[in-house]
Amino acid sequence: MKAYNKDTGRIGEEFAGNLLQKKGYTVVKRNFATRFGEIDLICKDGQTTVFVEVKTKKGLDFGSPEEMYTKSKAERVKRMASVYLEGRETNCRIDMVAIVLDDDNQPQRMTHYPNVILW
Repeated sequence: MKAYNKDTGRIGEEFAGNLLQKKGYTVVKRNFATRFGEIDLICKDGQTTVFVEVKTKKGLDFGSPEEMYTKSKAERVKRMASVYLEGRETNCRIDMVAIVLDDDNQPQRMTHYPNVILW
């Protein structure tokens, strides 16, 4: 991944974590790495473990952040979540946060989509 994209992603993850904390979630882990890839945020929403995929874009010239969350990405997130859940019994779900940044890396729009995949 290019450094520019990685930096944009990290900025988005920080904003997403703050947004979710304001909604009452607890951020448990950031950037949980597996052999399938990395889960951006793992949170708790009450007793539910929530795996959060954060999609961040600068502007909308080349599509929205929501368009970046494809079926194959959803399947990969599900596999990564399964790695985290090994040996744990918990309710869980996958959420997505879509963020559009302006030229100063400030959020123009942040949208939280709960339950993009249910177990």
